[in-house]
Amino acid sequence: MADIFLKEDVRKHFKGKKVIFLGDSIMRNIYQDFLYLLEKGDLTPHSLLRKKGVQIESFEGDHLLEGTGELTPGRNYREIREYEGSGGAMRDFMFATYCFLTKCYSRELEDFILRFKRKHGSPDLIIILSALWDINRWGPDGIPNYIKNCRKFLSLIRSTFPPTTQLIWLTSPPISVDVWGGLVVKGMEFQKRSMRFNVMEGNLMVAQTTAAFGYDVVDLHYWMTHQIHKRMPDGIHWTQDAVRLQLNIILTHFCLARKLALPGRWGGARNRPLESAEKIAKAADGGPVEIVREEDEGKRKKSMDDEGSEEPLAKKRKLGEEWSEERRVGEGEGYSRNEGEEKSCDDGMSAKERRQQRWSDE
Repeated sequence: MADIFLKEDVRKHFKGKKVIFLGDSIMRNIYQDFLYLLEKGDLTPHSLLRKKGVQIESFEGDHLLEGTGELTPGRNYREIREYEGSGGAMRDFMFATYCFLTKCYSRELEDFILRFKRKHGSPDLIIILSALWDINRWGPDGIPNYIKNCRKFLSLIRSTFPPTTQLIWLTSPPISVDVWGGLVVKGMEFQKRSMRFNVMEGNLMVAQTTAAFGYDVVDLHYWMTHQIHKRMPDGIHWTQDAVRLQLNIILTHFCLARKLALPGRWGGARNRPLESAEKIAKAADGGPVEIVREEDEGKRKKSMDDEGSEEPLAKKRKLGEEWSEERRVGEGEGYSRNEGEEKSCDDGMSAKERRQQRWSDE
């Protein structure tokens, strides 16, 4: 699941880097905790995690951009923060920016991305988490538009930045049966009971779409399902140690993706969740596989319970370099290549492999 990162680890890996944080208040907490770990090395106090916008003009050396942060309860709330270091030894240490989202694609977000490129060039890392507002605050078309906006955002990133820019889409952590706060407005209370199921469906959609575009997915929903006792009373946000866990999960993925040595501070003989994360990363590097049915009677293996069954066993087979436009899955179900899937270049390397090669050379 995660290793444990200290201030010196984050400073070593992110010195001179450019990072964009995009998302709702859950992402704001992750951004705040990242800066607090970078500057102080401690857990971010709850009193600071609850603040936003003009309530905190400067946080650990960052600053709120003029014209943003005015507290409004609606979908037009805007908050953009920038960090370059708190001064002294940390002056111009790195560049990080946070942009609050109420949907994962908009003209305002596109302007933000293009403005970033003009001023700062290509970022090293983009982290996005956007689901709750997309699904619940944009009317009956919220869910269909979420599907379209996910693809629009990923297409924007792919057309704007080079393959060496790493993008990580975080699935939204689990929410409570009964939620309250700025997300729920009067007249929309009926949504509260179904909201958590829509979030799960949305997470599945963005995970599949992001992977098809060749970018990374970190499943915070899965890992935080085991930590719901650390969820705040509003049913959405998390305690300070749970936020640090989320950050450690992201940093662990960052190191595994770039083949950087992990700190190795996990206590005990084995870290089985971390081993699972490493296996997932290795499988992703190995490329996709398809499930085929073994028709050869001589190779078919059956357990005693299956002796009467005529169903052939499934078998994994690694796909070749080229994908067909349609491939058979099960009994006649077709699969069409998504336009977002990575294509091999003339050198035979995928975009992800080229990213890893460049990262290893840095």
